[in-house]
Amino acid sequence: MKLKNLTLYALALMGLMACSEGKEPIENGTELGYLTFSLNQTDDVDNITTRADKISISNAAGTGYTAPADGDFTITITNDDDYSWTGTVAEWDSTTALKAGNYTVNATYNNGGVGFNSPVFKGSTTFAVTGGQTTPVTVPVALQNAIVRLQYNDMFKNYYSFEKFTVTSIGTAVEFIPTETRGAFVEATTFTIEGTLTSQAQSKDGSSVTRTFSKSYTAKKTQCYTISFTASNIGGNTIKVQFGDDPADTIDFGDIELND
Repeated sequence: MKLKNLTLYALALMGLMACSEGKEPIENGTELGYLTFSLNQTDDVDNITTRADKISISNAAGTGYTAPADGDFTITITNDDDYSWTGTVAEWDSTTALKAGNYTVNATYNNGGVGFNSPVFKGSTTFAVTGGQTTPVTVPVALQNAIVRLQYNDMFKNYYSFEKFTVTSIGTAVEFIPTETRGAFVEATTFTIEGTLTSQAQSKDGSSVTRTFSKSYTAKKTQCYTISFTASNIGGNTIKVQFGDDPADTIDFGDIELND
């Protein structure tokens, strides 16, 4: 009887030790662990126009931009044993048990890719699940598209008018009206800008003078570009259009004179 009691006590002690170490074997002897997720979002982009080191995404995008919440990111968890889970961070159940071992997680947030308040973030990391433990996993994510803003000097605003400029990226058009101050997100590839300008001055025959500007540029991810329209001083008749370090384009209105 004493031997039986000692055996039961030993088994109970072993079980207690296993629980105290937090280890939970499954049927094949593999230990289980748990995960929690958070995102580390890169909050800035390269400011190409001013050559400043960085500008925050919120400043580049302007009014109305809201950084995505961690819970809105879609994650995919995989390992070499063909395990796969896909869902949002908000949907992940931290009580879900995973086999101990090495894993990869990919995180994505896609709010359209082109347009105002349309960022795309992506990132990934590897991590190890440890039996009996909860592992906090932080996924670094960075902006995958670019931001384009339009800027006009006072001479331009005083002497020229336009209905809108249209920026088109991968077939999606974004309209900039004259009062628009926000930056638009575009894909990291070639985009075009087009608009028709009218001078307040008239030609010698009294007719209105208009010019259509159309140009393609190339954007890179995590960069902010400002396309600036700079009208020459009083008496001039040209507008310089500058995009980053590219050579400026000139819009020539011909034989007109701008007066106060």
